[in-house]
Amino acid sequence: MAASTGPVLIAGGITAANELIFAPMEGQKIAFNWRLIPATGLLALSLAGLEKISPGFATGLAWLLVATVLIVPLGNAPTPLANVTAALGYGKKVTK
Repeated sequence: MAASTGPVLIAGGITAANELIFAPMEGQKIAFNWRLIPATGLLALSLAGLEKISPGFATGLAWLLVATVLIVPLGNAPTPLANVTAALGYGKKVTK
C-alpha cells in the first residue's frame, strides 16, 4: 500500500462519518452521497500513481486533504468540526 493511501482513506472515512453520523445527530436531514466511495478510491489510486513520481508531494497532498476535510464543507453536511462543536455545546447548530 502506498504511503498516501492511508490519509486518503482517513479523509473519506471522516467525510462519510460526518454525513452518516454527526450531521443526523444534530437534527439535519442529510442523504448520503454515494459518489464519495468511488471518488475516494480513485483519488487513492491517483495519488499512489503520483507517488511513483514524487513520493513526498503525494503524501503531503494526502495529509493536506485530511486537514481540508475537517474545515471545508465538502459533502451535503456542514464541516465535521462545526458538527462536533455544536454537539459539545460550544457553537451554534449549523444548517446548510
